[in-house]
Amino acid sequence: MIKIGSRLLQKTTALTNAARFGYHTMSPQDYLINQRDATLAKVVHEAKLLPLPNSNHSEGTTDEIILHGVPYGKTVEKPWDNPFQSALVANHPDLVFLQINPEPYIARQRFLAHKCALNEVEDYDVRGVTSIDPTIPDTWEECVINLVTLDMLEKNEVHTKLFYPDGFTTYSYPYLQDDETRKQLTTPFINSITKNIVNEHFSQYYMLNQILYTALMGKQKVMLAEMPETLLRRKIGNSLTIGELRDLFKFVVTKMQEVNQPMTIRDATMQFLPHVFQAPRDLYLTAMLKEAFQAATCITAFVGMPHFNPIQRYWEPVPAGINYSEAVRINERIKGESDAEQIEKQAIMDVMLDTRAWGKKYITNPFPYLISDVTQVKEEDLKAMKKTFLLNIKKYESFKKKSIKELEGGSKLYLSPTITKKPEAEAPKVKLTV
Repeated sequence: MIKIGSRLLQKTTALTNAARFGYHTMSPQDYLINQRDATLAKVVHEAKLLPLPNSNHSEGTTDEIILHGVPYGKTVEKPWDNPFQSALVANHPDLVFLQINPEPYIARQRFLAHKCALNEVEDYDVRGVTSIDPTIPDTWEECVINLVTLDMLEKNEVHTKLFYPDGFTTYSYPYLQDDETRKQLTTPFINSITKNIVNEHFSQYYMLNQILYTALMGKQKVMLAEMPETLLRRKIGNSLTIGELRDLFKFVVTKMQEVNQPMTIRDATMQFLPHVFQAPRDLYLTAMLKEAFQAATCITAFVGMPHFNPIQRYWEPVPAGINYSEAVRINERIKGESDAEQIEKQAIMDVMLDTRAWGKKYITNPFPYLISDVTQVKEEDLKAMKKTFLLNIKKYESFKKKSIKELEGGSKLYLSPTITKKPEAEAPKVKLTV
């Protein structure tokens, strides 16, 4: 096992000592145990979250959130084994809460707000014109899918020029849309969801993908509640030093050599460092549930199994519970670190999480952790920043490949839950402020 260093081991992680921010979090050991149990889970779990005193609704009401934990790769194979259908029948939810990345949808919605503003059309979200980049949702409502947005994207028109009976907004409404029109719209509707909402971000919890299409085409209000990947990167990047992230990268690569079966580096990162990379997601999901619950009487929520138990533990009233402003707050960059080190940290996380968060087409500023307006950067400086990022990506990818043997097509391989040592002894403690 790689030596993390006594300085890191002696530090108390901010995830276990967050009282100064008004909320408490699970310990690294608890997170490792939870991650192991979630990997082994084979069935959907269910729990109820009731209103919190002084937070949402009033005590003694029948309002509730039905929380479901979905295992990796779980799909709906039989009609009678469909938790979503059962939830609709039993609970009649106001809102369907899904752990799916909202970034592609928010970026498109903000683009349309710009279009409405340029065409001097009233009734658009003014906050959406401030920035197209979807790093931080303005409010939880921005993550609720509006079918008018899909119609505008499909017709390439502002909403005042749409004929709604021929669009997705009235899909399956028998008094507004005839059967022939509905049948003709079915395939375009599915394609629009894939292109404009899911994009490349299909969930590894397959049931969530199925629920997304079923709920939208069945006239349910759907909220995309996953934490934006770019927000997660910025929070971690401004909380860990470059030395700590290098040590964590080496730690993950070493642990991949110790397990009995091959795995991807992303799966290894989530399996062995959940208190670093999963905890911010848990806090964000909990905060979004609290925000949305203020406007609904019943929410049916579906999240990945690793988040099922942490959300229940974080479901606390003020002042102990997490709130939205803290869940999306990004620390100031660490003093003394150079721009090159900031870029290197983001490159390390790209390799560890096996995604290119800053390379998506809807991201207009790939360096928000360095400068808020990339158009103010000189062309030669921007080229130097991109070159630095590319060199670091290649360096850490090369180090990973030399250290471990990967199967062909390893990016599609799922992690085996078999671990050679007890998880309690494997959690390096790092300073992470979320």
